[in-house]
Amino acid sequence: MPRTGETAAVELRISVAPPPCPRCETPVVLVARYPHTWRNRAGERIDGLKETVLCRSCDTDDPAAGELLALFAADGQLSAVCREAFDRLVHDWLNVVRDRTPNRANLESEEARWRAGEL
Repeated sequence: MPRTGETAAVELRISVAPPPCPRCETPVVLVARYPHTWRNRAGERIDGLKETVLCRSCDTDDPAAGELLALFAADGQLSAVCREAFDRLVHDWLNVVRDRTPNRANLESEEARWRAGEL
């Protein structure tokens, strides 16, 4: 699912013991890690990775996540029959969420949690 000009693949993680959501601390459904680039203050390109989680609690009202969450709820472990739908829904979800920026109102709280080792 690389975007134009990107060659690295998206890494998806679905585990038996999922990590906690960084927003609400409940176990997440899916973790997606994908290439991300930005420019630093000097204007230099920085290549890195970005992670996005899919959370049953936090993302229920997100239109980009709705169908994907419904697929997990309906199928549980994602049978082979659902694989094609899963691929399409993950692609659609990532196209929406990969360019979102952090909520400025929550940055101080998130930084405090990160410094305390909670994230």
